[in-house]
Amino acid sequence: MNNMKIAFLLTIIIFMTGCKSNMIDPKISLPEYVTLNIDTLNNSENKTIRVKAKKLSFPLSLEDLHDISILEQKYDQEENCAGLAALQIGISKQIIVFAVANNEELKKWRPDLTDTMPKSIWINPSYEPIGNEKHEDYEACFSVENATGPVARFKKIHYVAYTINGNKIEGTAEGFLARVIQHEIDHLNGKVFLEYVYPEKRMTKEEYLEMRNKAMEQEK
Repeated sequence: MNNMKIAFLLTIIIFMTGCKSNMIDPKISLPEYVTLNIDTLNNSENKTIRVKAKKLSFPLSLEDLHDISILEQKYDQEENCAGLAALQIGISKQIIVFAVANNEELKKWRPDLTDTMPKSIWINPSYEPIGNEKHEDYEACFSVENATGPVARFKKIHYVAYTINGNKIEGTAEGFLARVIQHEIDHLNGKVFLEYVYPEKRMTKEEYLEMRNKAMEQEK
């Protein structure tokens, strides 16, 4: 089995980056994730995470800055986390936090780990695909309980976003970084990755790990 096949099998989007922080305030009670599963994907009770988040205006309010701090701390407390969107913790605002580290060990398994980015907080982000080429890979999410599946994402995108200070940033992203950005912006539009996965291709995380382990054994 070649490395491209292994990379296809090994990706779960929450596996990407160790992001432990010492800046978490122990006095603050962080919100739980808003979650759904395969059975409740289209239930009306999921309104919090299935509606489009509100755009923010600049300068940001004290409430906005507080919400950003809560989102960042929630992100920092996770051992393995590529990114989080505010909607995932019940905050209906267009805010995401994410990072894609330059991980040499992971590059052995992920040929699409070409572009990297340090931890970033983006306000009102959006993207446009560059070309029509897509790549299919497995994703999972803190807001989708015990499910994973292959999702086709654009390989290269042009993004636009704003910093906390209201400064506009834009650029291009390719490979896994582009996937992470698309995944998080989907959240802000009320979408979860499971919508893109055909029912017959959905599997539990345990089933995915079993498939991955078999692939790794065959590679030895």
